[in-house]
Amino acid sequence: MLAEPAARELGRKLAESAGCEVEIHRRPAELAPLLADLKTFSLFGSAKVIVAVETAVVADQKAAADLLDEAAEVLPMEVDGGDLAGRERRAAGLLLQALRLFQIDPSAGPAEGVLARLPEWALEGGSAYRPKKSRRRGKRQVEQLRADLCRLLEAAWAAELESVAESELTELSEILQRGLPEGHALILAESTVAAAHPLVQTLAARGAVAEVGRVEVAKGGGWSGLELLAAELEKETGAPIQPEALSELARRTLQQEGWRGGSVQADSTERLAAEYRKLATTTAGQAIDLPLVESVVEDRGQEDVWKILDAIGSGDPDEALQRLRRLMAAADDPTASRLSFFALLAGFGRQLALVGGMMRAAEAPAGERSYGRFKSRIAPVLQADPAGGRRNPLAGLHPYRLHRAYLAASRMAPEKLDTLPARLLEAELLMKGESSQPEAVLAELVTDLALAAR
Repeated sequence: MLAEPAARELGRKLAESAGCEVEIHRRPAELAPLLADLKTFSLFGSAKVIVAVETAVVADQKAAADLLDEAAEVLPMEVDGGDLAGRERRAAGLLLQALRLFQIDPSAGPAEGVLARLPEWALEGGSAYRPKKSRRRGKRQVEQLRADLCRLLEAAWAAELESVAESELTELSEILQRGLPEGHALILAESTVAAAHPLVQTLAARGAVAEVGRVEVAKGGGWSGLELLAAELEKETGAPIQPEALSELARRTLQQEGWRGGSVQADSTERLAAEYRKLATTTAGQAIDLPLVESVVEDRGQEDVWKILDAIGSGDPDEALQRLRRLMAAADDPTASRLSFFALLAGFGRQLALVGGMMRAAEAPAGERSYGRFKSRIAPVLQADPAGGRRNPLAGLHPYRLHRAYLAASRMAPEKLDTLPARLLEAELLMKGESSQPEAVLAELVTDLALAAR
């Protein structure tokens, strides 16, 4: 929402200077056709300016390491001079492409010196060939890979190979090296950019990267950067917005990346902008106020799942259900979101049952609201290993989270805590296939737990 208007204005000025029209491509399926169009002089004009919005081509720095991973699939290998088989020849070409992507001259030997210029993270593993859940290469593996790639580079020299771009990344790298025809320009407007990406670093070194601002999760809660977005939308629509109305509009529309993330989903800023434009059409140029936002905009903003658990633990079923409905309304995939929240809720329920059992076994007092006294006097008792050499399942739980579970368990009757594991199992079976209304099953479970904690 901030990058695109800036990119359009820059493109307009460049096109005006070059004597052509600016082309706007939003979320292109492929960048390659646009690059191919730019690399040759147009048959119908002497200049061409393209603005590509949200290509995600530089969103993941590990994508640059995928070339090295693919080249490494033929390693270790035995080569005889410049005699390379087809598979090895392609791997050598990929290595040359990777080096040029990192703006490293493959011919500036010796091979050890060339490969030494590659950053450590690029050799630890990319995103496609070493998935996140698998371990990255260790220090010794990186050193061995670097040595094997030296042999591959020497084989490429002996075979007198030239790198040929096979991907959008390597094509962009080639454009950075050789340039575009005079009057031709490409502008990328992106919501997500990896600062360590080799293309981004090269562009930044040339002064060709502009950070125009972003909306982020503020440390104390809420959102930072909203004033930039509001200023852009006011300029576009001619309708200002009151501060409290802007805060409520953001609360009802913005979502962060993941439950623990700090960045804001680009799609949710687009939704904020769409709702702002809709509101602006009803104000006839007057300021957008809070009552208008509350009456027109559906509440599908960010919901804190921990606050749902807090509402359950404090015995407030109305607040817990309201927050749960908000969480589900904002979900792109309601099924996945429902199951993810149930997993969190089930973990909380198991903690309640465990805490209740340990409180009775250790004869610990209930209802200590002071976190300091709980941490020093009660938590050690609850987390102590029981007799018989068994390990206490609460031993690794952070004292703050243990205190929240302890307060909730203190409000529940022992018979409720004893039957809680069976209740959770019943709900899980219903949600995963035995019920045609899994959302009702989850709502009933949340209500039962909150009423039990009253």
